[in-house]
Amino acid sequence: MAMSGLYDVQCHLSDAKYLNLEMTSIEIILEAKKSGVDYINNVGTDVKSSKTAVIQANLSPVVFAIVGIHPTNAHLFTVEAYETIEELAQSNEVVGIGETGLDFSQTTKYEKQQIEAFKRHINIAKKLDLPLMLHLKNEPGETRVYEIAYNLLKENGVKKGVIHSYQGTLEWAKKFIELGFLISVSGAVTYDSEINAVIDGISLNDLVVESDAPYLAPVPYDGSLNYPKYLPLTIKHIARMKNVSELVVAQTTRNNAKNLFLKNRRVR
Repeated sequence: MAMSGLYDVQCHLSDAKYLNLEMTSIEIILEAKKSGVDYINNVGTDVKSSKTAVIQANLSPVVFAIVGIHPTNAHLFTVEAYETIEELAQSNEVVGIGETGLDFSQTTKYEKQQIEAFKRHINIAKKLDLPLMLHLKNEPGETRVYEIAYNLLKENGVKKGVIHSYQGTLEWAKKFIELGFLISVSGAVTYDSEINAVIDGISLNDLVVESDAPYLAPVPYDGSLNYPKYLPLTIKHIARMKNVSELVVAQTTRNNAKNLFLKNRRVR
């Protein structure tokens, strides 16, 4: 039986990796719809892609926008950029703020700028009562990113959002869940044993799913360009791990996502 009603909480329809394709974003969305993906969060990583995310959300009733500046881009933008993000975030199509957070995986050179940018996103999210979409990536073997992010969220009373494509331990997952955050997993769950251990240790009620397309394609497409239409493969894997039906995983993760992003919002 074909799946339906899936919610892809993060993809990047305007990513440069799609630019050389003959497919348009509308065609990518239609293919996803055929695979059972009925809701898509199109996530910005800078001002330009955030503006595009809002435009694309306007063009399709199944697409919603999340606007923000990726932590690895934080040092490239001025205060005015965050004013633009706040203006964009007031659009009816916008359901969250991000992709924001901290990424020290390649360098800590811009740590100060990343933390400052993260604080700006937190302030916007609180002001507009929108959830955060968080990108948290540590240096190998480190947990400092989680420690800093957790403390900032707790100090600022932030109680709703998603840790996208989670890569940490079960212990840290539980700490973020206690704050009120959902844990999101991508196609990487089909080949990463550490993520599987996290899924095994948390409730489906604390889980959402994402394609993170065009990145992190699931097996058997890992290493190639990813599309939202592959999301059912992630659902299937979680169902096998949890020993529940695919329908239960699809419905639960969708409802978790809808309650966070679309609650009290008229779905087009």
